[in-house]
Amino acid sequence: MNGSISRFVFFIFLLSFYGCKDSSKERIIDFERSIPKQNNLFTIPQKVKNDFLQKFPKLEMIKKEEYSNLFWDFYDRNMIPNECYTDINNDQILDYAVLIKDGNQLKLGIIFSSHKDYSYWISPFSMQNIKPERVHFCISVKPAGRTDVVKKVPESLVIKKNGFLLKNLEQDCFIFYETNKEIKMFKML
Repeated sequence: MNGSISRFVFFIFLLSFYGCKDSSKERIIDFERSIPKQNNLFTIPQKVKNDFLQKFPKLEMIKKEEYSNLFWDFYDRNMIPNECYTDINNDQILDYAVLIKDGNQLKLGIIFSSHKDYSYWISPFSMQNIKPERVHFCISVKPAGRTDVVKKVPESLVIKKNGFLLKNLEQDCFIFYETNKEIKMFKML
């Protein structure tokens, strides 16, 4: 009798997880645009990329072919390391991050989506000089939360919204996040 009660409680417990629906992905919209799939990976829509390049004709987006063999020793070759998207400013519309070349300098570009328009931010500094050994940096989403870094003096960052994380190979280097309609940067090294 005791065993059947515990099985029943366990069954109800498992059933409660099945009934939960993750609605977090349903709330973010991208005003009448969709994120195209490329080999089961989501990419930034080509129109968004074209508009960015038209606005900044001297800049080029980093291509997968520009990554070093050393980089691909750490990551899956099917990933798209040079672009990323999330809602960085909590307006419920997707924003995008792309790695770009300004001459031989590697920089980060952020594309903010708003209702039927875009605004842009380009990092004022370079992350890497692009040399013959090629690109080692990638971009990903940094979820809201606390980040602690131990340098000479311990530092902490608490972000209330998603941000973009820039990595050099597997080393976290910079977090870019939005606060008060301004992009801030937290250096991890």
